[in-house]
Amino acid sequence: MGIAALVSGQCNNPTSRPEIRSMSPQDRARFFSALEKIRQNGELDRLSKLHVDNADTIHGHPVFLAFHRVFMNDFASALNRADPGVPVPYWDWSLDATNPISSDLFTNSYMGGNGGGDKGCVQGGPFANWQMNIDSPHCLTRKFNQGDSIAPFWPPEALLSMQQTCSQYGALSSGIENGCHGAVHLGISGDMSTMFAPNDPFFFLHHGMVDKLWYDWQMMNPDTRFQMYDNVNYNDPAVSADDTIPGYPNMHVKDALDPRNGLCYVYVKSGSSEAAKRLMQEVNRKSGQNNGPSSTPTGGAPTPKSSDGGPSNAPNSMTSDGPSGAPNSMAPNSATGSNNASPGIGAAATAAGNGVPSADSAAKLNELTSQVSRLGGNGNDRAGASAALHDQQVDFLQNVLVNGMTPNHGLDMASAFMNRHNRFLHRHANALLMRREQQGETPGMGLGDILTGLTSGLLGKDGVVGHLLQGLGHVVEVLPQGLTETLKAVGSIAEDVTDDVFNILNLPKVDLSKVPEKERQIPYVAMLPDWWYEHNNLNATYAAQLHNQIHDMIDGYNSIQGYVSPATAHYLAKKYGSQ
Repeated sequence: MGIAALVSGQCNNPTSRPEIRSMSPQDRARFFSALEKIRQNGELDRLSKLHVDNADTIHGHPVFLAFHRVFMNDFASALNRADPGVPVPYWDWSLDATNPISSDLFTNSYMGGNGGGDKGCVQGGPFANWQMNIDSPHCLTRKFNQGDSIAPFWPPEALLSMQQTCSQYGALSSGIENGCHGAVHLGISGDMSTMFAPNDPFFFLHHGMVDKLWYDWQMMNPDTRFQMYDNVNYNDPAVSADDTIPGYPNMHVKDALDPRNGLCYVYVKSGSSEAAKRLMQEVNRKSGQNNGPSSTPTGGAPTPKSSDGGPSNAPNSMTSDGPSGAPNSMAPNSATGSNNASPGIGAAATAAGNGVPSADSAAKLNELTSQVSRLGGNGNDRAGASAALHDQQVDFLQNVLVNGMTPNHGLDMASAFMNRHNRFLHRHANALLMRREQQGETPGMGLGDILTGLTSGLLGKDGVVGHLLQGLGHVVEVLPQGLTETLKAVGSIAEDVTDDVFNILNLPKVDLSKVPEKERQIPYVAMLPDWWYEHNNLNATYAAQLHNQIHDMIDGYNSIQGYVSPATAHYLAKKYGSQ
């Protein structure tokens, strides 16, 4: 049965998609066997090639979630042709967020672990020694992003906060794509970090979870969200539910909006969202904001609504310029006035243009001047000077710009510059050195030279200020404002609430008094490399905003005495539950 046949009408008996750890060993073995069959019969190659061929149109655009929902159902259809009725699971990686490598998923009884050897070939588990054909013949590879370990993922609280804050499809899609989605791909890496990521069955478990995040968000307001599709937070022209799904000429976005009909499936709960909701109920109660999740973003102030039900700061028009796939500089909304990011950035740019760095930055730049003036003229020394200058420029930008930003903006500018603008700054450093050499001058640089270059980099036609305005103008909120302050006001969480978290997740209770403080904390999420955003048509500035908000949120949760994240509970029960 083809994918088009799966969207032909109503569905009286939808298929349930379970979390993979809730499956019986027999059902998991059946799933793994079906995966091997579609590798051998060429269906997995077909799926990987389809993903590669449509990569530019399905990433960094509103169709991201819709395409991958149809793509996942194409995968499910291929499995069912190989073994009718085989279960199709998802992986709730938020439960493994605090210590991903400890997950059962990376054991040989599940998906196998890291790759080995020079090529990173998978050597254990059901996919050991798999040979792939897309994009060229090679072994299935994995190369964990921290060597033998994997950097933390977004925890359940962050995902729930995003779902409760977003009132429009595009806000949720852009939040997922610029935020939690990439951490899993790059954590596993190898084939998973490429456009032929569907070679690795982890892709389908991961995107099952991504699709479930959308599905759960839709279920929060099913009367409207199963019909909702828009371009909020994307740099795309107007979109329509009648648009064709890339790679599927007979499919339209509207065919993918409600999986309960047509595509004919639903998701089985894993408990992570339910446990997070229980914690947030207590947070809201303790902070005096007992408004319930349906009307208030968790731990934050209610989002103002416009007459059409969307946030009052939603754009009423979009320009066509700006970074590809990025939230761009949007037309001001009459309800909100001018761009609220402009004054802070403008003040910072003025300070830089007038050559007024912080005392710390000035000291560092003077130290650099002294270092560079002592260098000889060979290429290695010049390269070292360029790298040093780049580092000092980033420090300068961090001090000047962050200090100039409005207090509630919450964006670590240094991360954005390091990831999106390092090539520009690097070129500027080399240009200064080359000019000195060509003019027969000594390699020493004065503070004025550096400030002149920084001013050009900030205010020039290709300067970072323009990119920042494009990246941050009128972005509909994806995470709640003021959440950190709300969390820090909570003080403590009662033990019975912590017990509820373990019970909801069906975990053995752990004596937390015997667990080291560090293991009870939610770890920070790593910033992804710039190339990831470029390859996926995303915007590192927007991603840095989300990244910094997540860190603030984590700080807030970690400040609550007795608080245990569902992800932390899951890890601690696995490590200490039998003791």
